Amino acid sequence: MGFFICESIKSSGDSNAKTFLYGLMKKIRVYTENHAPERFWLNHLVHPVRAFWGDGTDDWPKWEKDFLFYKDYFEITSDINESDIGFLPLTLNYYIKNNLLSQVDELGSILENKKKKLIVWIDGDHPVRYNNSNCIFIRYFGQKSENKQNEFIQPGDMAEDLLNEFFQGELQVRDKSDKPIIGFDGIANYPTLKLAGTILKNSVHNFFHSILKTQFSPDPVIPYLIKRKEILKKLSDQSEIITNFTIRDSFAPGTIGKNKNARVEYVNNIINSDFTLCYRGAANYSLRLYETLCLGRIPLFINTNCVLPFENQIPWNEICLWIEENEIDSMNEKILDFYQSMSAKEFKDKQIQCRQIWENYCTKNGFITHFYKSLIKSNYMKNVRVSV
Repeated sequence: MGFFICESIKSSGDSNAKTFLYGLMKKIRVYTENHAPERFWLNHLVHPVRAFWGDGTDDWPKWEKDFLFYKDYFEITSDINESDIGFLPLTLNYYIKNNLLSQVDELGSILENKKKKLIVWIDGDHPVRYNNSNCIFIRYFGQKSENKQNEFIQPGDMAEDLLNEFFQGELQVRDKSDKPIIGFDGIANYPTLKLAGTILKNSVHNFFHSILKTQFSPDPVIPYLIKRKEILKKLSDQSEIITNFTIRDSFAPGTIGKNKNARVEYVNNIINSDFTLCYRGAANYSLRLYETLCLGRIPLFINTNCVLPFENQIPWNEICLWIEENEIDSMNEKILDFYQSMSAKEFKDKQIQCRQIWENYCTKNGFITHFYKSLIKSNYMKNVRVSV
């Protein structure tokens, strides 16, 4: 009961009531072990553990407040018998790169003997070859047809709230015009020699991966930017659609770029468009999807067998302008039908809804809130309940 009360309070924005209910929630007791010197913590220590241990640097006091919310949901215990679940303290990538998977196996085995699960975070853009039935994996992407019950998809890792950073937190709601404006700012063009070199390199990596069964899967042989370029051209060919494209032939600026002007241009491209094209890159996900939602714009999402966060709770194909990969030939017609079917009010409401989805599910706090709820409702921890 308290579980669902907490959800309604969260959406209402009543911070006092929210604080009260957090006090009623039973925190999940987590067992973990220190597997690495502090010099590795900044890049590899998972965020819920970092909330308790810090990041191993002198700058930690500056950032500690941004991690305090994890303590509303979890507490660390050194007694495995008193724990509800285990956390692998560092991302799985750390163990693979340093040939330390035996530590993962050992911790997983210890917890399995105690009938407890191990939660494992996976970072980066490359699929990882590692299976363990006692683990719950948290990753940024997957293939819908291959997704397993013990996998959670988390939103793309954004450093900050773009609306707060660039617009003082004020949602810039657009009016509906006669024609939809589709935006995109990013890489969609490679010089011929660079493209040939990339295909050759990817071919070699894929060959050795297939022979050696390496842990990290390489990039696809043919870069997906080629398909992205085709999609952008198709959009440009439709006279009833206004395109707002900035095509780059080097790494897209995004929200992590160091070029301040390019970063501003990137954000303004999203803000000044009705829809933003969100199509996969090397990994089968799009960080741009979450950036678009954050800024209160509607993603034009091309689904490439993707898995998105909390699909059992979020109707993604209604939130986004949703196009299946095999519908690209009829994409323009679907865009126009979608846009013309909305009233001016519905168009504004959709933008507000996109922002709300980001706030409630795609922020770090939002994700961990719903991940906590999913754990509580699952069979993974039958003894953890809200105390009322």
